[in-house]
Amino acid sequence: MGPAVRLPLCGLTLAAPLLAAAWCEAPRKLEPVAADDFRAGLARWRLEAEDDRAVVTAANGVLDIATPAGLSLWWRERLSGDYAIRFTAVALPAPASAGPHAGRISDLNMFWNAQEADGSEPYPRSGGFAGYDTLPAYYVGFGANANTTTRLRHYDGSQRRLLTGFADGAIAEPGEIPMTPQTRLHLGKPLSVEIVSRQPTANDPVHLRWRADSNELFTRADANPRLQGHFALRTTASRLQIRDFQILQCR
Repeated sequence: MGPAVRLPLCGLTLAAPLLAAAWCEAPRKLEPVAADDFRAGLARWRLEAEDDRAVVTAANGVLDIATPAGLSLWWRERLSGDYAIRFTAVALPAPASAGPHAGRISDLNMFWNAQEADGSEPYPRSGGFAGYDTLPAYYVGFGANANTTTRLRHYDGSQRRLLTGFADGAIAEPGEIPMTPQTRLHLGKPLSVEIVSRQPTANDPVHLRWRADSNELFTRADANPRLQGHFALRTTASRLQIRDFQILQCR
């Protein structure tokens, strides 16, 4: 699939109600097709960690990630069709191994619809963030940069481009909106995330939706959208706990 042609952002709101199935039009309906209850280890994930002191466990219903540096955790199954990814995340203080970043709340991030330029599965990388610059994908960094930015990016295989986002003060790029409580992580507070990827229609050209709790923060209506590939949780110098991971398809 070639690089997407970016069109203006279709919507960017902070108070849209979470009508999770509104994009799945009747007579079709959302059906669960895969899930991980985090009680049987990491067999369904592939880990890429920049630092071998990273600790990742999946037990008792919780995926626990504590890392001093960059880390990506790839869901092994390829995703396509009209689908949604849902999970709940809790941000905790970064571990002592993070050194100067210990104790911070940061970086609930993710790639999706990621695939190499030839359409193949993402090849293994070191876990360092710059290593993914050549991987075509969409990316959201929620509460990144020590909880000062929340951004949507598109990677076209040669560069990572900021599409839109929120940022504090001097680090804001042109066109970004100031951060709000709805675009930040909060210590110990569960956050429900939903990613929607769907074929655009004449009635609804939006193919990408990204929600945090009841807030639809990002939507896209690209002329050549990226609609299939792999998903990864991504973080750095942080501790996250993930629960109730599931994938649904509109059938």
